[in-house]
Amino acid sequence: MSEWWTYRLSDFLLFAPRTYWRQFELMNLQWWPLQPLLLAAGGLIALALWRGSVRARRLAGLGLALAWALPAWAFLWQRYAGIHWLAPWFAAAFVLQALLLAALAWRAVPAPSRLAALWVLGAVLLYPGLGRLAGRPWAQAEVFALAPDPSAIAGFALLLGQRTWRALPAWPIPLAWCALSGATLWTMEEALAVVPPLAALAALATLSSGRGRAR
Repeated sequence: MSEWWTYRLSDFLLFAPRTYWRQFELMNLQWWPLQPLLLAAGGLIALALWRGSVRARRLAGLGLALAWALPAWAFLWQRYAGIHWLAPWFAAAFVLQALLLAALAWRAVPAPSRLAALWVLGAVLLYPGLGRLAGRPWAQAEVFALAPDPSAIAGFALLLGQRTWRALPAWPIPLAWCALSGATLWTMEEALAVVPPLAALAALATLSSGRGRAR
């Protein structure tokens, strides 16, 4: 038996990296052609947060909440649960976060914010291309409102525009998910493992600076 110090992080992984990315490929195939519609919806959410009416901004907030609910079913329950025994609990956490965000958006309409709009656009338009830069095919792209990481990152946009005390219950789950996702990707020796944790840290830094509520 090998000594414990000879093991690498990848030796403790429950699945092979190719198996993990294959789940995204299968999910994208199953849900096609929904992806272009989701990207368009993400763009409309960003536009509403930038300069939309009160009603449009409320709908944008509810859209960000829905973007947490769909990955709970489409990826975490249907795909990830087959390779990770904790995935059903992750799915439940995503549903809970969707409810928290929906309640937040309904009770407190997000203020117009260019920062929030740009934050959503980054998650919607840039995140799917990161996998391509890492050498993965477009078939395995992580799409907003289907894949958990870009959906979680986009959700910060709703939290940044709220008073700290009001949004406080909705912060732990996305922060925890970004840390967990980063650890999983790091274990798989993925170069993009730093992206989810950095997004979470950037959201916290923006919140502490008070810029999230600026127009």
